[in-house]
Amino acid sequence: MSHQSADPDQSPAPDQSPNPARRVGVATGLTLLGVVLSVLLSIPTLVVSLAPTAEFVVALVLSELGFVGSALVFLRATGNGVDYLRIRTPSRRALGIVIGGTVALFVYRLVAISMAQQFGLPLAGNSVTQLAEEGFLTTLVLLIPLSVLVIGPAEELLFRGVIQSYLDGAFSRAPAVVLTSVLFALVHLPTTWVATPDPVAVAVTLAILFGLSVLLGYFFVWTENLVVPILIHGLYDALLFAIAYVALSSDVLNEAVAVGAR
Repeated sequence: MSHQSADPDQSPAPDQSPNPARRVGVATGLTLLGVVLSVLLSIPTLVVSLAPTAEFVVALVLSELGFVGSALVFLRATGNGVDYLRIRTPSRRALGIVIGGTVALFVYRLVAISMAQQFGLPLAGNSVTQLAEEGFLTTLVLLIPLSVLVIGPAEELLFRGVIQSYLDGAFSRAPAVVLTSVLFALVHLPTTWVATPDPVAVAVTLAILFGLSVLLGYFFVWTENLVVPILIHGLYDALLFAIAYVALSSDVLNEAVAVGAR
């Protein structure tokens, strides 16, 4: 998966340098650029008055576009085309891997959370769960399609399509997957910390996200098709939001019945 220069007599372009330290630096810079663009693109939601649910959804979409923007900056700066991303129509085998991969991520999450609870370790929340717990259950419903259409594509475009592929040009596949997963987990640090300012809870949650990212990176390596981790990521998130909606709406219904019975 190396994307190095084909002419050994020419100096490598900025993205073609095989220097590992340089590649890690560029990958880190792309991650930071994605975060900065996400924040900048979300600013309009602070200026325009919107209902809480609408504000959250618009801010989410705009922030995810920050990752897309970072990926496009890389492609533009390096002269690479869309073929660099390895986006292909999935075969039946690939679709089977998508289904199996989504189940694998969900099982991994259950095992990881169970182990954390077994050792008495706390977990961090996020803005989505906070909104839902405050009564904005519509947020979870909207996030089901947004996971597949926005979150999965945007984040996988940058982290798997660009960063992992780029790091793979200087490392073997395993280190590229691990380094990409470190960056993927760290990019979620601000939101987890804001929701739960507990170092232990944040560390445990980021460790779980790291593992999820490793699995996504593995599926990308296995299939050489970016559509596979995009679909797995999107379907996995959508499944979590659907389950959360059912669980929270059931609690609300039970509380309403209990109040009505008094």
